[in-house]
Amino acid sequence: MDNLSLLMRQLHLETRVFHRSTHCGTWALDAEYERKAMFHLVAAGNCVMQIGRAHHEVALAAGDTVMFLRPAEHRVISVRDAKDNATTLLLCGYFEFGSPLAEVLLAALPAQIVMRGSTKGDEVASLLTLIMDEASGDAPGAATVLDKLSDALFIHVLRHCLQHEQVPRGILGALADPKLSPPLLAMHGNIAADWSVGKLAGLAHMSRATFARNFAGTVGVAPMAYLTQLRMQSAHEALINERLTLAQASEVAGYATEAAFSRAFKRIYGFPPGALRGRNEEALRIRTGA
Repeated sequence: MDNLSLLMRQLHLETRVFHRSTHCGTWALDAEYERKAMFHLVAAGNCVMQIGRAHHEVALAAGDTVMFLRPAEHRVISVRDAKDNATTLLLCGYFEFGSPLAEVLLAALPAQIVMRGSTKGDEVASLLTLIMDEASGDAPGAATVLDKLSDALFIHVLRHCLQHEQVPRGILGALADPKLSPPLLAMHGNIAADWSVGKLAGLAHMSRATFARNFAGTVGVAPMAYLTQLRMQSAHEALINERLTLAQASEVAGYATEAAFSRAFKRIYGFPPGALRGRNEEALRIRTGA
């Protein structure tokens, strides 16, 4: 499996298309802003994206996509002097991740990315054509198809950033680094192993100090802090999906004691793992009527 595919499996991306609308004449779209990574796709027509309080303007045409990978004030308006019969079809969605590592990933990417329909490669153009076709109709299952196609759109954006060397920091930068990718992949492959900075540095063929400095400088967090986030994600999933005991979840996460595991879990998620198990048991009682 390639590095980007491995990373996407860890991030558990779910895309939701939350807005689809057709606009005519003069209009402005200034809906409640989801403070998440977002995208806006012009499926048909023309419009203008206003970004920030200074209302920096970006002209958009059919097939153009704007990605906001970090929160930013923005709104979409009609082109100036728009004719009454001018029609614009907009598709808006947001990206959600089931991993705390997503914050590290998104921080490494450009705040905004504009992908022009007229300059995209054949693969992206074909993907956007599928999205626009689904957005234009009301076929059964269209909402689900749009969500899944938009997942692929996010991955193409990551490819775009890699190809244009727009990832100076973050996980993708580490994956692209031939020295940092082996320890990064090793952590993902066996999170419960008795890792130390020294062992990970050995996989990178670096001294302990050099590895720690380079890893933190590229990924944005220290190696062991990154490992803790990864372990807590796996424990969180296991507690939800497998109904493990705290002792079993501690073992999954590579902790020798429940107390140490509970402290680390609360530091990442803001509540102890026991509270998560309690929520699961209550949900089970509601479902079964017990």
